[in-house]
Amino acid sequence: MTIITPALPLIKTELQASSDAVQQLLTAYLIALALGQLVCGPLSDKTGRRPILLYGALLFTLAGIATMFTQNVALLISLRFIQGLGAAACMAMGRAIVNDVFARDDAARTMSTISTVLAIAPALSLAFGGVLAESTGWKGIMTMLSVLGIVLLVCTYIFAEETNKVRLQQFNVRTLISAYGSILKNNAFLCWTMAGGMQVGVFFSLNAFLAYQFQRNGYSMAEFGLWFALTPLFYILGNTVNRLWFVSRGIDVAALTGCVLSLVAVTAMYITQALGMTHALSLAIPCALFGFSNGIIIANTTVGAISSAGKHAGTGTGIVGAWQMATGGIAGAIIVALGGDQVFSTAIIALMLMSAIALASMLIIRRWYL
Repeated sequence: MTIITPALPLIKTELQASSDAVQQLLTAYLIALALGQLVCGPLSDKTGRRPILLYGALLFTLAGIATMFTQNVALLISLRFIQGLGAAACMAMGRAIVNDVFARDDAARTMSTISTVLAIAPALSLAFGGVLAESTGWKGIMTMLSVLGIVLLVCTYIFAEETNKVRLQQFNVRTLISAYGSILKNNAFLCWTMAGGMQVGVFFSLNAFLAYQFQRNGYSMAEFGLWFALTPLFYILGNTVNRLWFVSRGIDVAALTGCVLSLVAVTAMYITQALGMTHALSLAIPCALFGFSNGIIIANTTVGAISSAGKHAGTGTGIVGAWQMATGGIAGAIIVALGGDQVFSTAIIALMLMSAIALASMLIIRRWYL
C-alpha cells in the first residue's frame, strides 16, 4: 500500500492524470482491502484458509503484472482495486490462521510479532519506494510487487497447510447472511472489535491533522516527520512488551491497560496545547505513549474478537479487518472535514471521545463477558 506513494507524482506526469485520479490509486486499494476481507473471511470458513490464501496471492500477482503494461489511469485504478482484493484475502487469512493454530494467549503473542512487522514494513516501503521510483519508475514498483506476489504464491503452495479443521457444510447467500447475523449479535465480539477499531482510527486521524499543529508551533514538515517517528517506534516497543509480559496477565487486562494509556495520551495532547506549550516534545511524548498503548491494544483486541467468533472465525477476521480499515480511513477524513486541521481542540476532543469508547468497550468485556 505504501510503496507506491512516492511514485504518485511520476504516475501523474507520465499518464497525464489529475491529482484526484492519482489519489484514487490509494483509495481504491483501501476500499478493496475492506470489502475483500468481508467476503474472503466467511468464504474461508467453508473452503478453508489455504485456498483463499492461494487465490489471493494469485490475484495480487496477476493484477500487478497487468499494471506493468497499462498507460491508462482509469485501468490502473481498476487493477489496483483487484490487487487490493488479493491483498485482502492474504491479510484476512493471516489473522484467521493464527487463531486456528494457537491458543488465545499464544495467538496474542504471535499477533504482536505480526503487528511489529506491519509497523516496520510501511516505513521501509516508503523509503525503498522512493529509491525504486527514481531508479526504475513507477512500473519498477509494480514489478517488485508482482515478484513479491509470486514469492508468496510459491511459498504458500509449498509450505502452507490447511488450518481450518472444522468447516461449515455449505456457503451461499443465506449462510453468509446467517454468519454475519450470528457475529453481529455477539456482543463480546462487537466490544473487542470496537475497542481495536477505535484505536486504529485514532492513529490514522493523528496522521491526518497532527502535522498542522506542528506547523502552527513553528516546526517544518521534515521536523514533524522525525518527531512523529517516535509513534511507530514506541508501537513496536509496545508490541514487544505485550508479547513478553502483558499477555501473561490476560489479554483483557492488557487491552484494558492499553486503552487507559491511550486516553491518558490523547488527553495529555489536549492539555499541553491548551496551556500554550509549543515545544515538539509537548506533542511527541504523548504520541509516543499513544504508540506504546496501541502496541498493547491492537494484537489483543484482534485475537479477542476472532476467538469470540467461534466457528465463524473467518467471518470474524473479515469484519475486524474491514472495521479497522473503515475507521482508519473515515475517522481522519471526518475530523478534517469538521475543521480539525484548523482547530486543534476540535480534532483532539474527537480523539478523546474515540479513546473513551474503546475504554468503555473493554470495561464492558471485563464486566459482562469474562
